[in-house]
Amino acid sequence: MLQIFIRPREQYLSPNVQFFDRKITRDGAWNLLAGPENTASPLTIREATYLYNAHFDKQTKTTLPNLMGYRPWLYVMEGKLKVNGQKLTKGEAVTGDSVELERVKAYPGTTLVLLLTDLQAKMTYAGNFSGIKRFEYVAE
Repeated sequence: MLQIFIRPREQYLSPNVQFFDRKITRDGAWNLLAGPENTASPLTIREATYLYNAHFDKQTKTTLPNLMGYRPWLYVMEGKLKVNGQKLTKGEAVTGDSVELERVKAYPGTTLVLLLTDLQAKMTYAGNFSGIKRFEYVAE
């Protein structure tokens, strides 16, 4: 299980629970699961972040989706892969620019999760994180 907390662009947004039923294919195609408001993604993230996944049933060389100004964070949900010669297995992640992550080889039975995030986008530290509030952060 992977649990991701993404800080919203601003505080005091109304809660919004979303569900998305879909058929899982193991063809190695990148599936857009969520993205910023007013995009073609099936689920909405109230931040400049896109969420993708891909499932591989055979050894495949793949290219990550790339958006100008967005930083990739690639997580191995299941299986294993190589990124520029570096081996990664279940539970490991890597980040870098599009050149550093351009050579990705996934092995059979691998599921990958990819976040593309604009690190310069507006966001807030206000509010609770994971239900525990230890510090009061307010972004200016």
